[in-house]
Amino acid sequence: MDTILLASGSPRRREILEQFGFPLVVRPSDTDESLRDYLPVEERVVALALDKGRAAAAAVRDGDPRWILSADTLVSVGGRVLGKAGTRDEARGFLELLSGASHRVSSALALTDRESGTVRSILEETEVLFSKLSEEEIEAYLDTREWEGAAGAYRIQGRAAFLVERVVGSWSCVVGLPLRSFYVILRDCGYPLR
Repeated sequence: MDTILLASGSPRRREILEQFGFPLVVRPSDTDESLRDYLPVEERVVALALDKGRAAAAAVRDGDPRWILSADTLVSVGGRVLGKAGTRDEARGFLELLSGASHRVSSALALTDRESGTVRSILEETEVLFSKLSEEEIEAYLDTREWEGAAGAYRIQGRAAFLVERVVGSWSCVVGLPLRSFYVILRDCGYPLR
């Protein structure tokens, strides 16, 4: 398989791609995500993935891979986006908001083919229902520090899995790399999948 330049600092995305044998060059792209705050969630997450791909393409070096994969994931509840909590108190507030409620996880991928100039994006959304959490459960989860650097202040592939009652849609979307969408975008862009 061809090497992919992964324009993401997410360890989860990297682990998933490596698990499937994709050769990677990992180089997170730097973008000001607040510039897209005015957009509805579905449009914002796609715009952010595309922005990251453009930033990565603008910074390519000699010998960089033909393919650039960029991504973004947003957690939203009632139209409010829950980003990465900056403090334990903010993470607590997020978990209190998610407790006993459904929320949406939106993950967008963008694939750039530097050879043809083609850029494609794809969006996948999943509904997640958290169980009603006690204060003790919230504090115990906060103690794990898994909330740090995670959209919505949780990682479903970690101990937060104990807090989730139901996932309607793609579990891998919640992790941040929706695998079916990833396959579709690779196939549609002509990436050699052998």
